[in-house]
Amino acid sequence: MDSAEKSGAARTDNGKTGAGPTGAKRPASPRERIVRSAAKLFLEKGYDKVSINDIIDTVGGSKGTIYSHFGSKEKLFEAVVEQMCADVTIHIDTRPIGTIEEQLTRIGHTFVSNVVSPPILRFHRLMTSIGRDFPAAGRLFYDTGPRQAQMMIGDWIALHQRAGNIRDDVDAFRLAVLFHDMLIGEQHLSWLTSALSDKERGKRIDETVRLCVAIFLQGCARR
Repeated sequence: MDSAEKSGAARTDNGKTGAGPTGAKRPASPRERIVRSAAKLFLEKGYDKVSINDIIDTVGGSKGTIYSHFGSKEKLFEAVVEQMCADVTIHIDTRPIGTIEEQLTRIGHTFVSNVVSPPILRFHRLMTSIGRDFPAAGRLFYDTGPRQAQMMIGDWIALHQRAGNIRDDVDAFRLAVLFHDMLIGEQHLSWLTSALSDKERGKRIDETVRLCVAIFLQGCARR
């Protein structure tokens, strides 16, 4: 294992910068079960049409249970935002295994495949519809979703800058933002607006990731 792989493996072990397969799932806590059940209701009905009683009818317990965990419906929704964003970022596979092209392709696939999955698209539509009324939730969504994904990609880029594989005259996070936006710009808008059929999903993701990786690596080659 070279120095880049050693450094990357160390960063992946702490659970912050790399995801990928992690083995058996741990049992969900009572709090997480409430969050995931509430998420399904919010995605199906919208924020305004879901009451605390609706959530209790689904997960059981009482209002006291909900309020002891979250304090309010708004805070419960913020927990849903964090969980939905984590469901995307935890699958971004930044392990330094394989060639740099293989690594970046894996990052692109694991990211885009989750971002354009039906549940996450419904979540993005929900956030778009209520963002003005709930600016705190909107900021939380950005910080735990897009920004977190960009930071993970930025950490991977910085790793390869230190290893001499990518030009280091441009900030790693800035490059990560550009790669992130290349990946989801067309894909995200197309599926958010239902402009593309689900049958085209796999093919379009493959084409987009392949092109983005090629252009990114060409532009970031060391001079």
